[in-house]
Amino acid sequence: MAAIDGADERAIFRKGPVVVFRWRNADGWPVDYVSSNVSDVLGYSREEFELGRVSYASLVHEQDLPRVADEVRVAIESTASSFQHEPYRVRRRDGELRWLYDFTNVVRDEAGRATHFDGYIFDITRWVQAEAEKQELERRFLHAQKLESLGVLAGGVAHDFNNLLTAILGQVGILRRQLERRELALREVQLGVDQIGSIAKRAADLTQQLLAYSGRGSRVVEPVHLGALVREMASILDVARSKKATLALQLDEDTPIMIADRSQIQQVVLNLLTNASEALGDKAGTVTVRTSHAHFTVSDLRERFDAAGELAEGPYAVIEVEDNGVGMSEEQQRRLFEPFFTTKFAGRGLGLSAVLGIVRAHRGAIRTRSALGKGTLFSIAFPAVEAARTGHPPKPAPASAPLLGSGAILVADDETFVRKTLANVLREQGFAVIEAENGAKAVERFREHRGSILLAIVDMTMPELSGIEVLRALRAIDPAIPVILSSGYSDVAANLVDEQPTAFLQKPYTIEELEVVLRSVIDEAR
Repeated sequence: MAAIDGADERAIFRKGPVVVFRWRNADGWPVDYVSSNVSDVLGYSREEFELGRVSYASLVHEQDLPRVADEVRVAIESTASSFQHEPYRVRRRDGELRWLYDFTNVVRDEAGRATHFDGYIFDITRWVQAEAEKQELERRFLHAQKLESLGVLAGGVAHDFNNLLTAILGQVGILRRQLERRELALREVQLGVDQIGSIAKRAADLTQQLLAYSGRGSRVVEPVHLGALVREMASILDVARSKKATLALQLDEDTPIMIADRSQIQQVVLNLLTNASEALGDKAGTVTVRTSHAHFTVSDLRERFDAAGELAEGPYAVIEVEDNGVGMSEEQQRRLFEPFFTTKFAGRGLGLSAVLGIVRAHRGAIRTRSALGKGTLFSIAFPAVEAARTGHPPKPAPASAPLLGSGAILVADDETFVRKTLANVLREQGFAVIEAENGAKAVERFREHRGSILLAIVDMTMPELSGIEVLRALRAIDPAIPVILSSGYSDVAANLVDEQPTAFLQKPYTIEELEVVLRSVIDEAR
């Protein structure tokens, strides 16, 4: 094959998208040589560049020029013999923008000073446009997937909330009719109220799970005894199970203590129980919940649990939920923990993907064993902080006596039923209450009653002035006033850095939780 000389090499670049340049290391990068096809790419003739009528730097997009110039400077100051620019934009004679790939050789004199640059540019506009179109299509596809997932999620959550609200409304209706007929004994009132409270707590747990999925939730970790936790949930589990499911509890009282978010572990148990109960279908069956403890080595974990490579040897608390229902196919098991995947006729809340997320967040491991017609077994191991202990876990301390207070409390909340309920609770405890339906009214009421207000309970999200703005305004009037902020978002307290409230109340809260916060704030103020 004949060799290609310099003249033939230049001939290759007379046409096509690759333009060859030689320019001087001087202001504006004046051009000594450019291939004739430059007019096809940039719209200016070869002569205009070589006679200095057009400088190359003047064509580089004003937003890209500083970066391109900096890349040239770095190459000059180094000992590099060549470099390439990140893609940048230039403007043609007709105003059209083109994207260029630029490769450059640095020509140096005997002293090592850069005198010239030889290189080529390549028009990559079509590639950049195609990549942008691809990314836009991917964005639209992901957005469509997200909307579909949110639709499934909304349907499942609405289903669960409708069930809970139906149960609450039913209990209220029963109590009202029995009261009208004066047939209600005190014991029956207590049972009805307890049932409503349990259902409302279930709804609160569901909202916390939603907040965790939306990134607005936070974990509150504490020592948890797994066996005791499941036993405390027995009444809720009994309500949550299918009517054709028999619930069997096999609880190990010597389960070791683990550090966990109690509400999230409760959610794991509820989700697994619901899944197992529904797996029975129309047939009667048994759902077994058992707890145990074990000391696992790394090899034990790898043999017994899926994806257990990052777990460490040590004591573990184990919970298993087993049913003798329809079981799952291999395909269903592979997709079991995908977000929004369901084998049921409709979405059911957040499903087993939530279980997997909680288990991983607690550095635990989960195993699924199932076969069609032979039921399903879920096993979860949570790392414990101490070996198994003997004896029963201690009983919770009895509730303290109801709080009986005095003085005035400012209550600011734009939700009327929340504000009125809180005001009634506080009046029941002996406080006078000053109500405000928005942030501006809260500041106005505080000015009117300054000196008589003991403390303020302020919602975070209100019209006109937010809770933070109310906090600042009240502190500007009286720097010593105790202010309790309240919100349904559980990550708010952790983000209050510059403006610290005296305390924070996470909605929904019980009367007992309110009393604990009030006692603390009042004692501190005294």
